[in-house]
Amino acid sequence: MAKYAMYGFDPEFYKKVHKGDIFVAGRNFGGGSSREQAPVAIKYSGVSAVIAESFARIFYRNSFAIGLPALEVSGITKKVSQFDEVEVDLENWTVRTVKDGQVYKAAKVPAFLTGLVKEGGLVEYYRRHHSFPWEKLEKLSAASMEG
Repeated sequence: MAKYAMYGFDPEFYKKVHKGDIFVAGRNFGGGSSREQAPVAIKYSGVSAVIAESFARIFYRNSFAIGLPALEVSGITKKVSQFDEVEVDLENWTVRTVKDGQVYKAAKVPAFLTGLVKEGGLVEYYRRHHSFPWEKLEKLSAASMEG
């Protein structure tokens, strides 16, 4: 599938992308499909994170499910150009442009989603913990309602 990532935009994309590259996009990135193939193809092409001004909701959700960091940064396309070097900090959910050292905060996401990304996605999370991250939230919520 990686060979066909971004095929409609650039059929040679898979030849240009390198392991660890960070993809920057504009508004409503990621087409609305309930299938995970779009973020999977991008992830397996070598992209380590996607930064966009906004995402199609289902693409955003599927990115977390497969462990592909998806960071929403308002105005990011005005702050970087193609092939600019950027760094992603998943501890603070920020993006730094190397050329000028500017740091941009991404839209905040719930802790359990950042945990999913750090674990490599939903499948890897379940393999390690034998539960889903929201099950812990449900137990905490139920316990607080009882007490």
